[in-house]
Amino acid sequence: MIKIVLEPARNGVIKRVINDNHGGGKEQWTSTDVFESNEDHRNKFEYIMRFFYELADDLSLECGNKFEKQVLTIGTEWGTHYEPNQKEVESKIKELQAEIDLLSEWKQT
Repeated sequence: MIKIVLEPARNGVIKRVINDNHGGGKEQWTSTDVFESNEDHRNKFEYIMRFFYELADDLSLECGNKFEKQVLTIGTEWGTHYEPNQKEVESKIKELQAEIDLLSEWKQT
């Protein structure tokens, strides 16, 4: 049986995966991962997204893949009252334009 133990830490989450029948040989195997918040990083939610994706994998939850119509994604977006600066607006426009271009390409085929 596989058991997942989550422990809060001062700056993140500790996840232990314990398999008491590893390889079918009744051996115990433990994996420990630390998902640490890093205030200096550009995307402060990166560790949270990685934590949820890995937890879904440990639980064998099907989240879809790049060939399926629907895929579960965990992402971030601007808050409803956030006012982006000019550079952020330009970056968002480029991202959206790339998505529009791809959709237009798919429409033509």
